[in-house]
Amino acid sequence: MNSSARILQLVLVLVLQLLACRAEFYSSTSGLEQLFRTEIVLLDELQSYVDEITQHAEALQSEIDAIRVEHLSAMDSIGSYLNNPVNAFRLIKRLHSDWETFESSVKGDTSRADYLEAMAELRENLSYPSQDDFVGSAIALTRLQQTYQLDVAELASGMLNGVKYGTAMSWQDCFVLGQHLYALRDYNHTVPWLQQSMQLLGEQSYGEESASLDFMEAVVGYHQQMGDHENALNLVNHVLAIEPEQRRHLEETRTQLEDLITDGVKQGLLHTTARRPGDYHSSREFRMYEQVCRGELAPSPAAQRHLRCRLQTSRFGYAPFKLEELHADPPVVQLHDMVSQRESLFLQNAARPRIQRSTVYNQASSGATAAAFRTSQGATFNYSRYRTTQRLSQHVADLSGLDMDYAENLQIANYGIGGHYEPHWDSFPEHHVYPEDDRHGNRLATAIYYLSDVEAGGGTAFPFLPLLVTPERGSLLFWYNLHPSGDQDYRTKHAACPVLQGSKWIANVWIRERNQDRVRPCDLQRNHLISLQFKNFD
Repeated sequence: MNSSARILQLVLVLVLQLLACRAEFYSSTSGLEQLFRTEIVLLDELQSYVDEITQHAEALQSEIDAIRVEHLSAMDSIGSYLNNPVNAFRLIKRLHSDWETFESSVKGDTSRADYLEAMAELRENLSYPSQDDFVGSAIALTRLQQTYQLDVAELASGMLNGVKYGTAMSWQDCFVLGQHLYALRDYNHTVPWLQQSMQLLGEQSYGEESASLDFMEAVVGYHQQMGDHENALNLVNHVLAIEPEQRRHLEETRTQLEDLITDGVKQGLLHTTARRPGDYHSSREFRMYEQVCRGELAPSPAAQRHLRCRLQTSRFGYAPFKLEELHADPPVVQLHDMVSQRESLFLQNAARPRIQRSTVYNQASSGATAAAFRTSQGATFNYSRYRTTQRLSQHVADLSGLDMDYAENLQIANYGIGGHYEPHWDSFPEHHVYPEDDRHGNRLATAIYYLSDVEAGGGTAFPFLPLLVTPERGSLLFWYNLHPSGDQDYRTKHAACPVLQGSKWIANVWIRERNQDRVRPCDLQRNHLISLQFKNFD
């Protein structure tokens, strides 16, 4: 590696070292970019090592070629060749000194030691994914698979909903994922990934070699343990078809599996490991959420008949808002072209150095903690921080008339691999304990600025409406979380569908109740009964 390239690498290492204070990467595409830069440095280091050993090998190869030419010329008559005094001298000279030089050259080659030393230093200074990142990325793949009902074979080939997005997974990739899901006791997802792994292995040029068949035989054990008798039998039959004599011990296994299938025996981890009672992921509500994310559940034409698009006059002298009504009761609206591309990129870049794992309110600890049902990273800003954040505040105030002095700080969030936020309410529950210094009341309204388009997935889903809002860069989504009586409107439960392809950037605005009564006066009578059925929805 030349000096200028080395300097550039050192600069990149320094930048990555400064950014490496955040330990989690999978939950935001911003973090994944950091890992990508790490691999660029490692690839350059490995290439330098390969270049050095290649140069050394080429120099030795040239000496080998020259000596072989000598030997070929001597093959016709070794006696005549050795009777030549020059040839005799050269043979003695090579064996006396040249071969010592070759040995010294090999011994003196420090490229291997230099490479390992450089790698050790880089491992100390660069960003590497943790076990949590590996687990999170594996779970994210299965989340996408389940939410969007993706075919494992297509997903492994780099296809997402019929579109080729990336490089295909190898059989080793599929096996490692299946093995990890097995360790996580997610047996329903383990089966198709192991099955795909073995199919890909069988398609390799070495798929019928003994080592490959040994591996397949080992995978039979996984399927047997899970009680997946059909796939176990298919693998056994495949191995026996290739090496019937060498694998006779599998014939007894085949007979046992055939008997289990014939008798309809249901045993193994797939059948003994059941979901916990009350598991939310088995509920009707969660299934509705997934259906909304897939576009299978949507408002009826009758419910949409009276919805309109219109221009709404700005209170502050801005151009009229392009307002689209998405739902009538509760009212949900989307305003288009509210944030420019330049402003969106500015906000993303402002958030990147400060971004951290997003948290949720934990009732038990009365504090905020990270949770598996929300995988994203975010950073908060006071609206007065930049002109752009001031404009975001002004736009919401202009639209709603609400007092933004009682809004929480702006939160900019980025979603990574399969990034999502399961169904939740933004408003606090009745029993919520507010900190002593928090006298602003509940979250009256929510506004979401979409700061990026998303190629696939990543929509905002309202399971009970049922409504799916596709991210549109520059637009603003707005709704009220509370009834005019101040009670929670349970119909506004919403979620961030998993990001299937692309990077999702949003800016969250939460406006509190205090001092909003002039814009949204409290009703004298409670009118919350219409939404109570969704409070403890199954």
